[in-house]
Amino acid sequence: MGKKYSKEYEVHFYEADYNLDCTMTSIINILADVGTEQSEKLGGGIQYLIDKNMAWVFYQYDVKVNRYPKYGEKLKATTEAIGFKKFYAIREYNIYDEAGNKVVEAQAIFFLINMEKRKTMRIPEDQYKIYGLDSDIKDTFKIERLEKLEEVTYKKDFKIRYSDIDFNRHVNNAKYVEWAIESLPVEVVRDFRLENIKVTFEKECTYGEEICALSSIREEDNGTLTSIHRIENKDGVELTKLIGIWEHI
Repeated sequence: MGKKYSKEYEVHFYEADYNLDCTMTSIINILADVGTEQSEKLGGGIQYLIDKNMAWVFYQYDVKVNRYPKYGEKLKATTEAIGFKKFYAIREYNIYDEAGNKVVEAQAIFFLINMEKRKTMRIPEDQYKIYGLDSDIKDTFKIERLEKLEEVTYKKDFKIRYSDIDFNRHVNNAKYVEWAIESLPVEVVRDFRLENIKVTFEKECTYGEEICALSSIREEDNGTLTSIHRIENKDGVELTKLIGIWEHI
């Protein structure tokens, strides 16, 4: 286990939806922010990565929401690098309310890329020292194979804007979740709450590209909905797979 880090947050008005609940994309941004700030504090932040011509990118994450925080609520986000394995890193996150209740829990798998070649690279020794890890994690990484979208029910097209691009010069990971949710009927978003989102990133996309969010919904025996998503470019190349679990409000 690596070094732990925590940061205080408050849910701002622009991070809340029409129910004044913190949105899923805002939660994901909090998770990304606390991880990035830990790296900065430990000396492995953005400038360090630029100088080394490398970047950490999400490969897969799993976010579970036990309760959506409300506008104005104060939170504490914590994170810890759990381990490295050759090209991959695994990080855990938790978000707590003021009473100490865990409102969000998440786990993410990253890989390290060479920014010039845009290819994965082996994690160098100094990264182990930065995050307080002695060696590769002994346990096998659990990389879940997400259910494939077989039949498309909903479809929505998007064009990537300047504001969608992040430091790594590709689309910010939270945007894929935003596109997937936007492709669903408004009745789903209005009457159900997204309790769990799983995302696997297959290929990157950049400014000006046209992409399509494809989705279907399955009603489960317990009354929840499972939304299955694929985001692809105009050539039909799969960029991202997502699975959402929705509970009736």
